[in-house]
Amino acid sequence: MNQNGMLKPALIGGVLLGILSAVPPLNCMCCAWMIGGGILAANLYVRSSPSPVTLGTGIVLGLLTGAIGGAVSTLFSIPIQMLMASMGMWGPGEVRQMLNELNLPPEWRDLLTSAMSDSGGPHFALMVFAGLINVVLYALVAMLGGVLGVAIFEKRKVQGPPPTYQPPVDLPPSPPPPEE
Repeated sequence: MNQNGMLKPALIGGVLLGILSAVPPLNCMCCAWMIGGGILAANLYVRSSPSPVTLGTGIVLGLLTGAIGGAVSTLFSIPIQMLMASMGMWGPGEVRQMLNELNLPPEWRDLLTSAMSDSGGPHFALMVFAGLINVVLYALVAMLGGVLGVAIFEKRKVQGPPPTYQPPVDLPPSPPPPEE
C-alpha cells in the first residue's frame, strides 16, 4: 500500500464530494456524493498504482477521502448557513416550528433552541460538533465507495502467497512393520 500515492486521489475525491455535499440544491444527494468520491479516489489510485490494489487499500482510501470530504463540506457549509441566516431563510422561528413538530421533550427543545445564537444562525460550538460528526459519517460512507471503486476498476490479479505443499493423495500403502 503506497500511502504517499493515496493522498492525491483522496484529496481530489474528498474536495469534490465535500463541495457537492455543501451546495444546497445538490446536498440532497449527500450519500451519493460520498460514495462517488470514494469511487473516484479508488479509480485514480488504481490507475496510478504499479501493483494490484487490494480491497483493504480501498477501505483506507475511502476513509481518507471521506474524512477530507467531511471537513471540506463543513468548511463550505458554514458561510452558506451564515448567508441563509442573514437572508432570513433560516431563522429561529423556523427552527422552533420544526422542533415543535418533532414532539420533543421540553428539555431537549430548550437545549436545541439555546444552541441558536442571537442572530438566528447556528452557534459556533454546534457547527464544530456537526463538523466532527460529518467527518466520521463521510469517512464511513466513502469507505464503501473506496471498496466499490477497487472492485470495479482493479482488473489485475493480486498475487497471493505461494501454495503450501500438499502430498499426493494416491500413495501406495505403507509397508508392514518389521517382524521380531
